[in-house]
This record gives sequence, structure tokens and C-alpha cells, in this order.
Amino acid sequence: MTHDENSALSDLFGASRSRRAQRVDPKGYRIVSVRLREAEFEVLSDQAGTFGLSNNMALRIAARRIGGFLETDPKTRAVLEEIVEQIGLISQHLARLQAAYRASGKVDMQEFAAQRISFGEQFARLDSQLGTILNISRRRVDGRVMLKEAISK
Repeated sequence: MTHDENSALSDLFGASRSRRAQRVDPKGYRIVSVRLREAEFEVLSDQAGTFGLSNNMALRIAARRIGGFLETDPKTRAVLEEIVEQIGLISQHLARLQAAYRASGKVDMQEFAAQRISFGEQFARLDSQLGTILNISRRRVDGRVMLKEAISK
């Protein structure tokens, strides 16, 4: 069936377009309805409540995980922002050292060594944070695996 034929059938058999339009939140969200058996709902509510989440947020997290979206918590974002700021300061210090070298032909090796150590520390922090984020990303692949396994049962 062509797209035009589908559109014509939709027009004939009701307002599927208007239903779709009604399901789009003004902020750009799409609304998805999920039917759960009573026991499934109770477990979902208990699990979500344990973490202070609403049922909606718990399902949204599950959907985002299946979709492979990468999320970082506010603490991780703050650490990453601080690391970026620190690396920016190190860069400024190195630029001043370079300017001083150009002017005098001499390098303050103690200051250079201190900046090199500082850069190494910040880079190690960055590497650690990125490792955590990438591990989370890899675990998200299991959302897709969960779907495949659910379909095969």
C-alpha cells in the first residue's frame, strides 16, 4: 500500500492524524501508553519508589536505555565541568610560560614541571570520568539484548 493510500484510509477511518497530534506534548514529548498487569504495576511502582522515581520516570529511563541514550548525573557533569576549567587554567599558565620564554629565552622549569604534573592529574581525572561514562554506554546495549530476548520467548 502506498503512502497516499494509507493517508486516504486514515482519513476515511477516523482521525488517526488528529489522535497522533493529540499525543504530542507542546514541549515536544510523545506520549506512550503501557498496559501492565496488576503484579507488574506493583513491582514497577515499588522499584521506582525505592529510588524516589515516579512510574513515568522509571519507564522513561527504561525507554531511553533501550534507545541507547547516554545520560550523566549532575555530579558527573559538575566534575567534568571542573576538569575542563582546570585544563583551561593550565593552558593559560603554559601560554604565559611560552610568552616568558620568547621574551627572555629562558624557561622556568619548576613552573613548567608543576603545570605538567597538574595536567597529568586532570587528565587522569578526565580519563576516569570518561571510563565511567563509556561503561554506562556499553551497558545500554543490554537494553536491546533484553528486547531481543523478550521477543524470542
